[in-house]
Formats: sequence, structure tokens, C-alpha cells
Amino acid sequence: MLILSNSLTQSADEGSLKLASSLVKRIKNKYPENTYIVSFEREFPQGDEHLSLNKLHISRRLISLIKKQKVLYIPFPAPTTSMAVRIFLLSLFARRGLRVMMIRQYPMNRAAQALLRFSGAELVVFSKKACDYYSPIVNGRVQYLKTGVDTEKFKPVSAQKARELKIKYGFDPESPIVLHVGHMKEGRNVAELTKIDKKYQVLLVVSTLSKERQNPELRERLLKHPNIRIMEGYIPCIEEIYQMCDVYFFPVKQMGHCIDVPLSCLEAAACNKPIITTDYGEMAEFAGINGISFIDEINENTINENIEKLLQQKDLNIRDSVLNYDFDKAIEYLFNGN
Repeated sequence: MLILSNSLTQSADEGSLKLASSLVKRIKNKYPENTYIVSFEREFPQGDEHLSLNKLHISRRLISLIKKQKVLYIPFPAPTTSMAVRIFLLSLFARRGLRVMMIRQYPMNRAAQALLRFSGAELVVFSKKACDYYSPIVNGRVQYLKTGVDTEKFKPVSAQKARELKIKYGFDPESPIVLHVGHMKEGRNVAELTKIDKKYQVLLVVSTLSKERQNPELRERLLKHPNIRIMEGYIPCIEEIYQMCDVYFFPVKQMGHCIDVPLSCLEAAACNKPIITTDYGEMAEFAGINGISFIDEINENTINENIEKLLQQKDLNIRDSVLNYDFDKAIEYLFNGN
């Protein structure tokens, strides 16, 4: 199988890149003799070949490669019409079959829908909502893949260890930490962090991707609140940030401002941390899980009431809800359907 992607990188801290890179590394490790990785735009150390492609993502070398084997295409999320054009063109040469990972769902116009339908490509999606959206467009050629977390890396620690981690990162060990990880953009509703009561420590860990697209005014607004701290830059042991926090807060509502399966929520859950969330993307499938609180209207009362409620709950087993989303299990399902 040939894997073609511009979403592969060694040190990924952004959702699309992290999901693609994590899956591809595991595919290569499990099926080294049957996997050929072609990267473009971004270099990928584990790749077999790096190509320079035009805007249509086509070259003579690529055509010669994709004619010979099944293709798994993992595009970095882009405007849907241009993405659909590229998928259709690839399908003309992928004679042994084309699968496309749609990491983020976007509304599609009729032209994009038609191109996807006629491409014959099978789509791999990461939320039940995306599966329901794309299925009628491509006549049911959709594989719904539950994945997004390394449950060996992200795991619970003792209360004493969490306390030590708070001290390590310069936080008051006696005060609860409310955490959010992601881009500093208005579309992610990050400004809602300012509504969290000052008795809590609030931590925003910002992705390093595309710093020029971050909102400096939003950053200044957040930092006016003395209980809010922003951590920027790549964090090698990011699991420690989740392990030391007390509540994870995910306020994203508008489609397209996060990948369909919010990896940060899965990582917090794998560390057995309670979560306050909207029903964005795949998070809707966690309704009814004890320790995961859903909010429709985000205001000071709903946020702080939910934080207080979750901090009072004991003996939570949130981790069990994400064990089936482990990357290794996803690889088995992706190739064997079970």
C-alpha cells in the first residue's frame, strides 16, 4: 500500500498532523514490507520518498507509483472544492483503489460532492457525525474509524504524582487546574476561559503550528486574567500536562475549527480526567459517560457549576470510555475491519 500525505511530521502538536503521523508510524511499524510512504510539502523521517508536487498534487513520478498499488491519501485539511478536485484526479490513476482520510468535516458544495462521488474513493472518517454526512454523498463508501489516543502514553497517575507535576511546572499544588490544549483562535471559543472562576488555575497550551494565524488580541485578553497561564512551544512530555490537571475544558462549537475527533479530549480521558465539553464531532458519542459533562450554553454559571460538580465526583473511570480509540486498535480495524 502506498500512503500519500502532506500531513506527516516528526514533532506534531496540531490535531491533523498528530492524528495522521501517529497512524502512519504505526502502519509502517506493523506492515513494513507492505507500506511505502510518500510525503510532500512536509518532510517525514520515516517516509520512503519525498516529492515536490504541484497544486493539483500530481507528478509523473507519483502517477507511476499510484498505478501499481492501493493508495491511502491523507491530505492536510483544505477548502473542500480544491480537495475534491485532487481526490478526483488521484482516482483517475489509482487503478487498484483509493482511500482518503477526511480528518476534518467541512460543508461541501454540489461540485465538490459530485467530484467525490464520481471518484469512487472510499472515505475514512473519524466521527459518527462525519460518517452520517458523507455516506449519502459517496453512496455509502465510508469507513468510520474510532481512533486518536495512545493509551500507553496517556494514562492516570497517583494524586501524589499529579501534585509533583504541578510543582514541576510552576503551579500551586493546592489549587485545581482547568486545562485546554489547542490553537489560540476565536473560532475555538478560547475566550471562554476568561469566564472560569479566579479560584481555579487556568492553563492554555497553544499549538506551535502557524503562529502567524494566532490572534494576538485574544492572547492579550486572556493574559489580563491573573489566573490564566499560556504555555507555548513544543512540549515533549505533553502527557504530564494532562496528568497534573484536574478538569479538561473543550468549548469548541463551530464545525471546522477542530478535527472531527478532538485528540485533546481523548488524551485527557485516557488520563482519567473529567471533561467539560460541547457535543462537537465525535464527542457526541460520549454522552452518558460519568465524568464527561456536556454544556450547550457556555456562560460563567454553566462553566463553574460543572467544574465544581466534576471536582466533587470520586472514583471516576473515564479512561474506559476511550480504550477502543487506541491507535493500535485502529490499525487492526483499518486493515481487517474488526
